[in-house]
Amino acid sequence: MSVLFFGFGALAAAFIVQVLLVRCLQPRNHAAVIVAVFGTFSLLALLLFVVLQRGDVDGLPLWADTARLALMLGSLSLAYIAVYSAIEDDSPSMAMVKMAWQAGGRGCTEADFRTVMNDHLFLDQRIEAMKRDGWVVQSGDAIVLTPLGRIWGTVFSRAQQLLRMDEGG
Repeated sequence: MSVLFFGFGALAAAFIVQVLLVRCLQPRNHAAVIVAVFGTFSLLALLLFVVLQRGDVDGLPLWADTARLALMLGSLSLAYIAVYSAIEDDSPSMAMVKMAWQAGGRGCTEADFRTVMNDHLFLDQRIEAMKRDGWVVQSGDAIVLTPLGRIWGTVFSRAQQLLRMDEGG
């Protein structure tokens, strides 16, 4: 029970602080703020958990509960980061869902979607987000990965290989 208490408490506090920081300070790099805030709150929760727990709880050693807490914090933090990036800028799927929601009961036709949807709408937003987050720089006509972008490219490529996924977006 204490794992859930510490986990959800840390995540709720991190979410509140992250929202306040993004709304009040309006930082350029939202992803860095999320990683910093959720990472800090996760580490603090783990430290506090270890300090406050006395001995075995529910028959499990402290290291096992600490590992469960770390897994919970890491998993839910990464899930939130993924969801945040999906809604930060309109992805094609999110834009279509939003259009259908706004249309209400009358719905949208395929022609309605094609009128609004175009590659430049989404491509320009994604390139600007990658520039803002420090993943790419513009060099003449070329978009070039920064060292941070190369790290993320390696992470995505290795994840695709591990999961045996086809290459693509």
